[in-house]
Amino acid sequence: MATRPIEDKTWALIKAFTVAAATSVTRGRAVVFAAADNEISDDVSESQLAIGIALESGIAGEEVTVALFGVAIVAVIVGTGDATRGVLAVEVATGFTDVTLVDGTAVRSIPGRFMQSGVAGDEVGLLLQNFVTTAA
Repeated sequence: MATRPIEDKTWALIKAFTVAAATSVTRGRAVVFAAADNEISDDVSESQLAIGIALESGIAGEEVTVALFGVAIVAVIVGTGDATRGVLAVEVATGFTDVTLVDGTAVRSIPGRFMQSGVAGDEVGLLLQNFVTTAA
């Protein structure tokens, strides 16, 4: 058993979030968005996409830092179809919008995950996490 974990956060994208009401966050656990843009919880289910790993523990209302699964957060224009906080994004003719991954054969480039919700024409933060998958 390791006495101390090996860590190197030199290139990590670290951001502070508030622990959501009636929840807590444990250091070293994956976290997901809660009800608001800046709220998190470590109550992650298999159907949720975690946004990062908590770097410290906290209780409801406290601020904790999270190492995000991504390399940067940039502003993007929301396209037709809107943007939902925590959901993966895909580029469409009018900007970026939510994408649902399902079994299929069409190759899709996923540039990242929305950090905020918005409607067509809004600017929201996109956590860059480029990968390619297949979809219907």
